[in-house]
Amino acid sequence: MTSDIIALLRNQPDIPTVVEGMIAFGEPLRMREAGPGAVHLYDLEGRLTVSIEAPELVRVPGEIERLLGPQMAGRVRLPAWWVEIRAAAGMPDARRIARRFADDIVHWQGGAVWPPPPEEVL
Repeated sequence: MTSDIIALLRNQPDIPTVVEGMIAFGEPLRMREAGPGAVHLYDLEGRLTVSIEAPELVRVPGEIERLLGPQMAGRVRLPAWWVEIRAAAGMPDARRIARRFADDIVHWQGGAVWPPPPEEVL
């Protein structure tokens, strides 16, 4: 089963630039387009590790709360960019890479990650 992470962003994301930064800082990955705005990340052996879906702009009041709960809704103002990141099941480091991408893109674009890291869960 895949592991899903959502990045909610204040600014329109530049996914390829963030992935290129991860690679430049040592992540052993290859990036390929997977449709308009979507990206797949492969390990050096060519196995799909992480899928990053095309960003969607959320403008409808209450939509983030409906989908992710009131705690997340309070962390991001609308409009917000919604980016789904999926770690492939059974792939070593896939969850770590997916989380790193989500954390990195939130760092550069502003926003929040769901689910939050364990240290932030109350």
